[in-house]
Order: sequence, then structure tokens, then C-alpha cells
Amino acid sequence: MSGRSFPSPWRVGLLAAVVAVFAFLLVPVIIVVVTSFTPQTFPGIPQEGFSLRWYSELMADESLLNALKVSLIVATLSSILSATIGTIAAFGFVRGEFPYKEQISTIMLLPMIISPVITGIALVRYFGNLSLPSGYPALILGHTVLSLPYVFLLVRSELVTFDQDLERASRVLGADPVRTFRHVTGPIISPAIIAGSFIAFVVSFGEFTATQFLISPGTSTVPVVIYTMLRTGLTPTINALSVVLIVVMLVVALSSRRFSST
Repeated sequence: MSGRSFPSPWRVGLLAAVVAVFAFLLVPVIIVVVTSFTPQTFPGIPQEGFSLRWYSELMADESLLNALKVSLIVATLSSILSATIGTIAAFGFVRGEFPYKEQISTIMLLPMIISPVITGIALVRYFGNLSLPSGYPALILGHTVLSLPYVFLLVRSELVTFDQDLERASRVLGADPVRTFRHVTGPIISPAIIAGSFIAFVVSFGEFTATQFLISPGTSTVPVVIYTMLRTGLTPTINALSVVLIVVMLVVALSSRRFSST
């Protein structure tokens, strides 16, 4: 009779650690989702069945829907700008030769490193000097500054390992630089550009700290509205709005993986 093999204590401990980490990350999110379906007036685990009452109130609240619209518009436009500027900057830093290139590329990553509070204050002062109005212009440009480094890093990493012999072969065969980019370079680095733009969208959609300095009446984003509602009182409507925020980010993250792998 052959003996049964049991997992080693090391494997059991590793599995327990992984489960604990996932539980630590996911349990708060699950609680927010579950409590958003409560029929009670206070966020809590549903005791008398699930209800869509707070989602109905969310859909009937014009201020919340407007915040969701503002967040979607700002995140979409800032991600497009980040993808465009980040890709051009990555090409410049990888293909170009100029003094202090590495130092300048590090400076471009500062929005990822320094506190968003400092970034928000700096953007307010700078936009004020440019007479740029708050609201959509400031939000879109500010979120572009915050999300640009993610696109820059991904595209630059892709270009560093890119085989330039493919471009040379295209040029030898008679293709001009535009056609070479459209049919050779662009398709190869497009997964990095797409992934970077999706990450930029998520960063913009969830950005709160710096956003407080850039909004104007009528252009509040979802995170700012959630924070404002928390200051006045805790209601399940906040949970419902948070679930919408989570769903949007999940859809964007899954879409990023799908488009980046094709």
C-alpha cells in the first residue's frame, strides 16, 4: 500500500500567506459591494434580503450622475493625451541623444513619486499663472500630468527592446517613415501604448488628492463627491456609487489585458 503524500509545511505556509493577503485586499471591497444592496437606511449587511433601492436613488440623483460623467470625460481625454504625449516622449528619450537624458527622464517620473498634494498645489499655482480656468481644462491637463509617467515607462520599456532592424528593412523595401510606423513599429509597440492608456484612465478615474485643487462648481469627480458625502453622513448611496467606481475600473482593467494581448 503506497503512502499518501502530504504538502510540505513550507507550501502550506505559503498558501496560507497568499490567502491572507488576498483576503486582506478583497474583504473590504466585498463588504462595500454587499452593503450597497441593503434595504436599510444605514450601510450594513442585508438582514432582510437584498434591495436595489440605493442604486435607484443613485440613478435619480443628477449631481452624482454629473460627477460620474465628469470623471468619465476627464479620464478619457487625459488618457488619450497621456498616451499621445507619453509615446512621443518615449521615442525621443530612446531614439534621441542629448545631454542629461537619464536625469531628465527621471524628472518625468516625479508625478509618480511625490505626494499628489504637492502636485495639486503646484498645478494650481502654475495654471493660475497661465490664466487657465479651473474645471475641465485644469482637470484634464492635471490628470494628464499625473498619468503620463505610466505611459512613458511602458512605451519606453517596449522601445528599448525593439529590434530596429525591422524598421531598417522596411525602409530598404521602400516604405517611408509614416508607413514604417503604421505597419511595423506601431503594431509592435501598440500593446504597451494600449496598456499605458488604460492605466492612465484608471489613475485619472480614481484620483482624489490633487483633484480637489482643480475642480470647480459643476465639475466635481466621483472620488471628490464620495469624500464630500462622507463628511455629511454615511449612507448606502455612497456604497452604491463606490460599486459603480469599482465596476468601471474592473472593466477597464480587463479590457486592458484583452486588448494588450491581441
